[in-house]
Amino acid sequence: MNDFIDEFGGVRDYILGITKEIWEERGVGPSLQKYYADDVVVRAANGILTGNRNVIAATLQTLHEFPDRQLIGEDVIFNGDSAKGYLSSHRLLSVMRHTGDGAYGKAAGRLVRSRIIAECWIRNGQVVEEWLVRDQGAFARGLGMTAEQLARRQAEQDLRVSAKVCSFTPADDVAGEFVPTIDQGDEADIYAAGWSEIWNDKHPAAIASLYSAGAAVEAPGGESVHGHRDLDRFVIGYLASFPDAKFRIEQLMVNDEEGQATRLAMRWSMDATHTGWGRFGMPTGAPVYVMGLTHAHMVDSVVTMEWILVDEVAVWKQIIAYEKNTAP
Repeated sequence: MNDFIDEFGGVRDYILGITKEIWEERGVGPSLQKYYADDVVVRAANGILTGNRNVIAATLQTLHEFPDRQLIGEDVIFNGDSAKGYLSSHRLLSVMRHTGDGAYGKAAGRLVRSRIIAECWIRNGQVVEEWLVRDQGAFARGLGMTAEQLARRQAEQDLRVSAKVCSFTPADDVAGEFVPTIDQGDEADIYAAGWSEIWNDKHPAAIASLYSAGAAVEAPGGESVHGHRDLDRFVIGYLASFPDAKFRIEQLMVNDEEGQATRLAMRWSMDATHTGWGRFGMPTGAPVYVMGLTHAHMVDSVVTMEWILVDEVAVWKQIIAYEKNTAP
């Protein structure tokens, strides 16, 4: 089945090609059955899907709401080989108009732009496991809402359908076969240490050494952050909401290609308690799990560009679920 990858001319073109075939060319069922394993596990920040049939159903529902959805591939960072399998991290921009009623509410024809990173483990030419973060905060913004407002709407829908508010936490996970790795090397070590210092040690001053003075960062909610002061505000907004956050790097890979900046893809997580005033409003005491996916460019050992993906609607849903469960 590795012939599938060879047919596309390699891992990068395989990922870009199957994405276009499934979504824009409407391959859906046959294409997902061809390129995704029957027992595929998709871990998204807003919930876990197991099995090809559930992935097909979710794809069709998205296409119903956003039938003109265009997926613009920005980059694919990958490693591995045909024997052990390949890991890819695909960053893309989803551009679409909301013209069908569904999970995002009654259609109003609004244009939505939202970035996505999908990390896929490909074995024998098929996606076996996937980690997926959509910037649903940007979805909300495009639909004229805040992330909290969309989360409250989705929480009510979840309660009507399944009697619980849905999101992904490690308690929901199922066992997989993929063994994560953390690449070693100058840039990888600097990047991992810098993120750990900022987010785990709660040391925003480390921003100045990890990032260039003019670093451009695409942050959750479709926000663009520029330079150290903007980054400081973004970081402190999160740390203030979650001062006990325990940050972990789950997976880190590096691509070095001639003529390009060093490109890194990192999957990370935070376990935290919502105990402070910050980006997520009035503290509630809610336990929160944050799944994050990040791409970065490094030049001369500092980050010049970065894309941080967190589904803030999924974070808000965890806070809302806690509020509902603890309400008198």
